[in-house]
Amino acid sequence: SPDDIKETEESQPRNLTFTAITPNDGSTENPDGIPTRWLDMKKGDRAGAKEAFETHLAWREEFNVDTILERPHPKFDICKQMTPHYFAGRDPHNNIIFVQRPAHVDFELMRMNNSTIDDLLLHYVYVIQYCWNIVEPAPDAIMTNVVDMRGSSFRQMSNSEYIEFGKRFVAMMSANYPGRSYKTLIINAPTWINVLYKIFKPMLRESTRQKIIILKAGEEQDTALKFYLGDSFPDDLLSTGDPKKDKKVMGTSYYDPVEEQEQCTPGPNSKVEFGMREFVSLMCTRAMFYVQLRACVCS
Repeated sequence: SPDDIKETEESQPRNLTFTAITPNDGSTENPDGIPTRWLDMKKGDRAGAKEAFETHLAWREEFNVDTILERPHPKFDICKQMTPHYFAGRDPHNNIIFVQRPAHVDFELMRMNNSTIDDLLLHYVYVIQYCWNIVEPAPDAIMTNVVDMRGSSFRQMSNSEYIEFGKRFVAMMSANYPGRSYKTLIINAPTWINVLYKIFKPMLRESTRQKIIILKAGEEQDTALKFYLGDSFPDDLLSTGDPKKDKKVMGTSYYDPVEEQEQCTPGPNSKVEFGMREFVSLMCTRAMFYVQLRACVCS
């Protein structure tokens, strides 16, 4: 109802258009209007930073990134099933924690829902835009990434569809969200991880490579995760002694969302995830309401 929409909107940002320029990002002090992160990415090369930022602006225009959070995302849940990922909480430095499970990417489910790799990538853009504009809008905010390789196989990860998705994902994030990484923890790493890393290494800047830590399942990994993630260390990242134990059944959800905020715990059902799910639900409900309203006015 209109009252329900009004009540929920009171806790959400009113203006949901977010441009590439944000307050205190250094662009106002720069003669070319370039945010500091882009200059840092190019190590002070002004011409290179300007070119990279202009390419970024063109990308944002092509995919309407500035207004992506204004639009309903009806495939949010199904995209979560296709590419399991979540914001686990915050690390001891108050950086947001982002966890991904590449072994559980479900391309068969993608095809069953008439979706494409482009749809999956735009979903990630939606999630990251929500992170850097709603959850953590500070221009110098960074995140701790956790890439959980549990359940992966060399045959799966060498599949051309996985490689294409992985390359496009890494290239998109590297080109459009520079300077956002604090650490990247690759956990439950298989013996062939170096083969996979060589595929993506050329797409990573040296500064990004230096932040990557590769860990293998066991007590040392758990100790490292507790150090880097602190109180937001999710139980589902604990080592089990068998990195292939946790196989997701294709076409199923990685987890069941909780219904109340009081039920939230670090991991897939963190408070950040709960808030994002409420946000997505609100935008879908609001869009449906206005469609019905227009239908009533026109009838």
